[in-house]
Amino acid sequence: GINAEYGDAIKFVSKAEVTDYVDKDQLPVSLGGNNEAAATNVMENDLTGGIDKKQVTFNASSSNPSLTAGKSVTDKMGILQISPADTLTFSVVQSNSESLPQCIRMTNIKDIQVAYKVKTTAPEHYRVKPTVGIIEPGQTVEVSVQLTPGSAVTASRDRFLVQSTLITSALKSDVSEFWRTVEPGKVSEHRLRCKVTMNGSPIEDKVEMLNSTLHSMPTAAGGEDRLTAIENRLKTIQDSVEKTQKQVRTILTIIQLFLIVIMIYISYLLYQEYSLLSESTSSSDPSAPPLTRPEL
Repeated sequence: GINAEYGDAIKFVSKAEVTDYVDKDQLPVSLGGNNEAAATNVMENDLTGGIDKKQVTFNASSSNPSLTAGKSVTDKMGILQISPADTLTFSVVQSNSESLPQCIRMTNIKDIQVAYKVKTTAPEHYRVKPTVGIIEPGQTVEVSVQLTPGSAVTASRDRFLVQSTLITSALKSDVSEFWRTVEPGKVSEHRLRCKVTMNGSPIEDKVEMLNSTLHSMPTAAGGEDRLTAIENRLKTIQDSVEKTQKQVRTILTIIQLFLIVIMIYISYLLYQEYSLLSESTSSSDPSAPPLTRPEL
């Protein structure tokens, strides 16, 4: 039996309920999902043949089954077989957490070398490795794509572009330099959308549910009245401050005028003192011409 210590950590579900806990893009077709490449349930496929082994096997070409999701498709020029076909699905625990790494799988279905390049509309939201490379004939290459923390909410707007072209002659430089010389008409392109799930559901549904909850929360009793009272009080304080500032400016202007008057009066007294001093000097020197006192 199961140890009681771990009993609460295990949940048994039916085939109909499993999609409530696992995204369909990550779930094998045999269990009601859309993933034809990720896994094959040997027990379910071979019940009629008498095989009773409870075994799940993964494609030998994929070292990590969680990286392979969705159907594959051939690009426009028939150069690469690409998986997933149209959507990269990222899974996060929280809206600000980092996603599990996903991958774009590309298989060269030509008999010569193929150069590829992976672009995204939001390079700051993803860690993509490698972004360029060469695929030998019949070879499969995986490009790892990971959503960075804090990018999950807006990721559904992002797009990826997989470009490929045939290498018809020996490369004279690295593949990055080679791409700069490729003619646009010889490039095949395939676009991928992005999708983010949080705890098995699209993150947009979670955000919409949260917004609906916040909008539907009742306002606390008297809360609006208190807010109105606070706003009125702040407005009164602001008016009072503006009135005080105006009074201060008026007082400063009066002080400036008063200082100007004092300076003029002091200048007048100094002039009077200078005039008296000049008269006394003239009276002590008979040869000096008489000075007349200016009239004010």
